[in-house]
Amino acid sequence: MTASLRLHIEFNTYRKKVDSLMISLSVLYTMENSIFHQTLGPDEIATRYASIDIECNSLDPTSGRTVTIGIGLKDTVAGEQSIDVLMLGGAMGDEETLIRRAFERINEFDPSALVSFNGRGFDLNYLSERLAILEPTQQVGLQCEDNHIDLFVPRKEKADEQGVKWPSLEEVLEGHGLAVQPTHWRGEQLTNTRFGEELAPEYLRAIEEDRAATIDELETVIHEYVMGDIEANIALYEIDAGRQ
Repeated sequence: MTASLRLHIEFNTYRKKVDSLMISLSVLYTMENSIFHQTLGPDEIATRYASIDIECNSLDPTSGRTVTIGIGLKDTVAGEQSIDVLMLGGAMGDEETLIRRAFERINEFDPSALVSFNGRGFDLNYLSERLAILEPTQQVGLQCEDNHIDLFVPRKEKADEQGVKWPSLEEVLEGHGLAVQPTHWRGEQLTNTRFGEELAPEYLRAIEEDRAATIDELETVIHEYVMGDIEANIALYEIDAGRQ
């Protein structure tokens, strides 16, 4: 075999490998794109809606507590938007009061839809189980829960079909070219895991021990973290609705 022929064969082999890699990358991009990009149906597009997000100290509602509830309220016709971050400290450490105030705030706004990211699989189920454990003397519920638009569900289903990992809210927004600004606490990025395992237990201890300075410090971090999640929920809903 001549050197020229050997070089020709090696080049063709290399080109085939490159072509195969490009095809694999193209397929992967198409798969990810179909997960990140979703379009809402006409009956799912609301002009007045609420968004909800919770944080707790344990994923198990039988042993955990609701630490904070974020609420986003948006009216696209009026051009109005507000975000409230309710915390356990503001409810004097009473979890039932925290949940009731959050539900009342949403009910007063009277939205036609409730928007979340994994609210069906986690947030609302968690709150429901906590209320069952707390046994409130008065009924506590969300009037808009019947029209709950969970932006995570169709993406989870697509991910399962394609055998890839479920996307996070941050990854979905990044897939749309939007960056979510991370919250930092004690020199490191605050994640759901760190919130539940580190920040929440310290916050609960500070409430129990009535350490006002520590409560104020931690609530500043909690407010920033939860507000970011609610803003992300609203941004993704507007994208899925074709308005952004």
